[in-house]
Amino acid sequence: MVTETVHENFLTHEPDATMSIVAGGSVAEAVGGIGAAVLAILGLSGLLPEEMAAIATIALGAALLLESIAIATRFSDLLHRSERNLSDAAKLGLGMGAEFLGGVAAGILGLLALLGIVPMVLMAIAIIVLGTSLLLSSGATYRLDSLATKVNEKKILTGAQVLAGVAASGSQVLVGIAGIALGILGLVGISSMILILVGLLSIGAAVLISGSAGSST
Repeated sequence: MVTETVHENFLTHEPDATMSIVAGGSVAEAVGGIGAAVLAILGLSGLLPEEMAAIATIALGAALLLESIAIATRFSDLLHRSERNLSDAAKLGLGMGAEFLGGVAAGILGLLALLGIVPMVLMAIAIIVLGTSLLLSSGATYRLDSLATKVNEKKILTGAQVLAGVAASGSQVLVGIAGIALGILGLVGISSMILILVGLLSIGAAVLISGSAGSST
C-alpha cells in the first residue's frame, strides 16, 4: 500500500519536474542568446573582436545544448505516458538532434578558436553549424507544447502562446538561412570578422526570442 502511494505521488509530481526542466532550458537558452548578442556588439565596437566572437560562439553552443537536453527530457516523459501515435515525433526528434549536435559542435569550434587555432575559419564554420541547427530545430518548443496538448496533459494553447511560437519559429528559419549565408561568405574571406560578428548577433537574437517563447508557454 505504501509502495503504491509513493508511486502515485511520483507520477503526480513527475510532470511538474519535467516542466521545470524545460523551463530551465528555455531560460538558459534566452540567457545564452542575450549574452552572445552583447558580446557580438562589443566585438563590432572594436573591443577584442576575435575573443568576443569565440566566447559568443561557446555561449550559443551551450545554450542550444542545454535546450536540447531539456526538450529531450520532456519529450521522453510525453512518450512514456502517451498511448497514441504522435505524428510530430519524428520532426521533434530531428529538432532535438540538430540542437544537440549543433550545440556540441559550436562549443568545440568556439573553444578551439579561443585557443587561437585558425579562429576565423573555425568561427565561420561555427556560424554555418549554428544556422543549420536553428533551421532544423525551428519550432521545437512549440511542437513540444502541441504534443502535450494532444496527450491531454496541458490546456489548449492560447492565441498569445501560438503567436509567440510561430514568431520564434519564423525568426529561427530566417536567421538560420542568414547565418548559413554569412558563414559561407566569411569562409570565402569577405569581411570575415564583421560577418561573423553580425551572424553571432543575429543568431543570439533568434535564440533569445526562442528561449523567451519557450519560457512563456
